[in-house]
Amino acid sequence: MSLSLKDQLLKAGLAKKATAKPAKKKKPPQVAKKNRNKPSEAQLRTQRAMLNKAKKDKKLNEQRQAEAAAKAKFAQIKQLVDGSKLDRKDGETSYSFTLKKKVKKIYVTDDQQKQLSRDQIVIISMGNEAFELVPKAVAQKIAERSAKYVIENTNTQEAAPDENDPYADYQIPDDLTW
Repeated sequence: MSLSLKDQLLKAGLAKKATAKPAKKKKPPQVAKKNRNKPSEAQLRTQRAMLNKAKKDKKLNEQRQAEAAAKAKFAQIKQLVDGSKLDRKDGETSYSFTLKKKVKKIYVTDDQQKQLSRDQIVIISMGNEAFELVPKAVAQKIAERSAKYVIENTNTQEAAPDENDPYADYQIPDDLTW
Protein backbone atom coordinates (compact mmCIF):
# COMPACT_ATOMS: atom_id res chain seq x y z
CA MET A 1 0.00 0.00 0.00
CA SER A 2 1.35 3.40 -0.90
CA LEU A 3 1.50 6.29 1.44
CA SER A 4 -0.07 9.67 0.70
CA LEU A 5 2.17 12.52 -0.35
CA LYS A 6 1.78 14.12 3.07
CA ASP A 7 2.91 10.97 4.83
CA GLN A 8 5.85 10.54 2.48
CA LEU A 9 7.00 14.14 3.05
CA LEU A 10 6.69 13.72 6.83
CA LYS A 11 8.64 10.45 6.74
CA ALA A 12 11.37 12.01 4.63
CA GLY A 13 11.57 14.95 7.05
CA LEU A 14 10.82 17.57 4.42
CA ALA A 15 7.64 18.76 6.15
CA LYS A 16 6.61 19.22 9.74
CA LYS A 17 3.38 17.93 11.28
CA ALA A 18 2.24 21.45 12.23
CA THR A 19 2.46 22.81 8.71
CA ALA A 20 0.91 19.75 7.08
CA LYS A 21 -2.29 19.86 9.16
CA PRO A 22 -3.54 23.37 8.16
CA ALA A 23 -2.87 22.70 4.51
CA LYS A 24 -5.28 19.77 4.65
CA LYS A 25 -8.10 21.94 6.02
CA LYS A 26 -7.74 24.67 3.38
CA LYS A 27 -10.77 25.05 1.12
CA PRO A 28 -10.83 26.37 -2.43
CA PRO A 29 -11.98 29.99 -2.71
CA GLN A 30 -15.73 30.61 -3.18
CA VAL A 31 -15.14 33.13 -5.96
CA ALA A 32 -14.21 30.39 -8.39
CA LYS A 33 -17.59 28.67 -7.90
CA LYS A 34 -19.51 31.88 -8.51
CA ASN A 35 -17.66 32.51 -11.74
CA ARG A 36 -18.52 29.04 -13.02
CA ASN A 37 -22.29 29.64 -12.64
CA LYS A 38 -22.26 33.19 -14.03
CA PRO A 39 -22.32 33.36 -17.86
CA SER A 40 -19.54 35.35 -19.41
CA GLU A 41 -19.98 38.54 -21.41
CA ALA A 42 -19.43 36.69 -24.68
CA GLN A 43 -22.08 34.11 -23.80
CA LEU A 44 -24.59 36.89 -23.02
CA ARG A 45 -23.88 38.60 -26.35
CA THR A 46 -24.28 35.29 -28.17
CA GLN A 47 -27.62 34.61 -26.47
CA ARG A 48 -28.87 38.11 -27.31
CA ALA A 49 -27.78 37.72 -30.93
CA MET A 50 -29.57 34.36 -31.15
CA LEU A 51 -32.79 35.86 -29.72
CA ASN A 52 -32.63 38.80 -32.14
CA LYS A 53 -32.04 36.46 -35.06
CA ALA A 54 -34.99 34.29 -34.00
CA LYS A 55 -37.25 37.38 -33.84
CA LYS A 56 -36.11 38.56 -37.28
CA ASP A 57 -36.60 35.08 -38.74
CA LYS A 58 -40.11 34.87 -37.30
CA LYS A 59 -41.06 38.28 -38.69
CA LEU A 60 -39.59 37.40 -42.10
CA ASN A 61 -41.45 34.08 -42.10
CA GLU A 62 -44.76 35.82 -41.30
CA GLN A 63 -44.11 38.32 -44.10
CA ARG A 64 -43.39 35.52 -46.59
CA GLN A 65 -46.56 33.70 -45.55
CA ALA A 66 -48.60 36.88 -46.04
CA GLU A 67 -47.07 37.38 -49.49
CA ALA A 68 -47.82 33.77 -50.41
CA ALA A 69 -51.43 34.16 -49.24
CA ALA A 70 -51.81 37.37 -51.31
CA LYS A 71 -50.40 35.61 -54.38
CA ALA A 72 -52.79 32.72 -53.86
CA LYS A 73 -55.76 35.12 -53.58
CA PHE A 74 -54.70 36.93 -56.76
CA ALA A 75 -54.35 33.60 -58.58
CA GLN A 76 -57.87 32.63 -57.51
CA ILE A 77 -59.23 36.00 -58.66
CA LYS A 78 -57.39 35.74 -61.98
CA GLN A 79 -58.80 32.26 -62.50
CA LEU A 80 -62.35 33.48 -61.76
CA VAL A 81 -61.96 36.41 -64.16
CA ASP A 82 -60.39 34.32 -66.94
CA GLY A 83 -63.14 31.74 -66.68
CA SER A 84 -66.06 34.18 -66.91
CA LYS A 85 -64.91 37.42 -68.53
CA LEU A 86 -67.07 38.88 -71.27
CA ASP A 87 -65.66 39.53 -74.73
CA ARG A 88 -65.19 43.26 -75.39
CA LYS A 89 -63.38 42.80 -78.69
CA ASP A 90 -66.20 44.27 -80.82
CA GLY A 91 -66.97 47.11 -78.42
CA GLU A 92 -67.31 50.53 -80.02
CA THR A 93 -69.28 52.35 -77.35
CA SER A 94 -67.16 54.06 -74.71
CA TYR A 95 -68.13 53.53 -71.08
CA SER A 96 -66.63 55.87 -68.48
CA PHE A 97 -66.17 55.10 -64.81
CA THR A 98 -64.16 56.47 -61.92
CA LEU A 99 -61.21 54.71 -60.34
CA LYS A 100 -59.28 56.39 -57.52
CA LYS A 101 -60.81 59.79 -58.35
CA LYS A 102 -59.81 59.49 -62.02
CA VAL A 103 -62.13 58.95 -64.96
CA LYS A 104 -61.27 55.82 -66.94
CA LYS A 105 -62.78 54.72 -70.22
CA ILE A 106 -63.29 51.27 -71.74
CA TYR A 107 -64.99 50.27 -74.95
CA VAL A 108 -67.97 47.93 -74.67
CA THR A 109 -70.80 46.74 -76.88
CA ASP A 110 -74.22 48.37 -76.69
CA ASP A 111 -75.63 45.33 -74.90
CA GLN A 112 -72.80 45.39 -72.33
CA GLN A 113 -73.39 49.10 -71.72
CA LYS A 114 -77.04 48.41 -70.94
CA GLN A 115 -76.06 45.57 -68.60
CA LEU A 116 -73.54 47.84 -66.85
CA SER A 117 -76.17 50.52 -66.31
CA ARG A 118 -78.56 47.89 -64.87
CA ASP A 119 -75.74 46.54 -62.65
CA GLN A 120 -75.92 43.06 -64.19
CA ILE A 121 -72.22 42.99 -65.04
CA VAL A 122 -69.32 44.55 -63.15
CA ILE A 123 -65.93 45.98 -64.10
CA ILE A 124 -62.91 44.26 -62.55
CA SER A 125 -59.51 45.97 -62.37
CA MET A 126 -56.65 43.54 -62.92
CA GLY A 127 -53.99 46.20 -62.47
CA ASN A 128 -51.82 47.99 -65.05
CA GLU A 129 -54.87 49.59 -66.72
CA ALA A 130 -56.34 46.14 -67.50
CA PHE A 131 -60.10 46.00 -67.01
CA GLU A 132 -62.47 43.09 -67.55
CA LEU A 133 -66.24 42.68 -67.46
CA VAL A 134 -67.70 39.80 -65.43
CA PRO A 135 -71.21 38.83 -64.31
CA LYS A 136 -72.44 40.14 -60.96
CA ALA A 137 -72.25 36.69 -59.28
CA VAL A 138 -68.57 36.31 -60.17
CA ALA A 139 -67.88 39.86 -58.95
CA GLN A 140 -69.37 38.94 -55.58
CA LYS A 141 -67.03 35.93 -55.33
CA ILE A 142 -64.10 38.18 -56.20
CA ALA A 143 -65.19 40.75 -53.59
CA GLU A 144 -65.19 37.99 -50.94
CA ARG A 145 -61.51 37.38 -51.66
CA SER A 146 -60.46 41.00 -52.12
CA ALA A 147 -62.74 43.97 -52.71
CA LYS A 148 -60.00 46.17 -54.18
CA TYR A 149 -60.34 44.53 -57.61
CA VAL A 150 -64.07 45.21 -57.95
CA ILE A 151 -64.97 48.65 -59.30
CA GLU A 152 -68.27 49.86 -57.87
CA ASN A 153 -70.78 51.12 -60.39
CA THR A 154 -71.58 54.64 -59.22
CA ASN A 155 -74.28 55.11 -61.85
CA THR A 156 -76.67 52.72 -60.12
CA GLN A 157 -76.07 53.98 -56.60
CA GLU A 158 -78.53 56.71 -55.78
CA ALA A 159 -77.50 59.36 -53.32
CA ALA A 160 -80.00 61.20 -51.14
CA PRO A 161 -81.18 64.24 -53.08
CA ASP A 162 -80.06 67.58 -51.78
CA GLU A 163 -82.95 69.84 -50.72
CA ASN A 164 -81.32 72.93 -52.27
CA ASP A 165 -80.49 71.21 -55.59
CA PRO A 166 -82.06 73.23 -58.43
CA TYR A 167 -81.86 70.23 -60.78
CA ALA A 168 -83.55 67.74 -58.45
CA ASP A 169 -86.59 67.54 -60.76
CA TYR A 170 -84.47 66.44 -63.73
CA GLN A 171 -83.39 62.80 -63.99
CA ILE A 172 -80.12 61.76 -65.56
CA PRO A 173 -80.66 59.33 -68.42
CA ASP A 174 -79.02 55.88 -68.23
CA ASP A 175 -77.45 56.14 -71.66
CA LEU A 176 -75.71 59.47 -71.02
CA THR A 177 -72.07 59.37 -71.98
CA TRP A 178 -69.65 61.81 -70.44
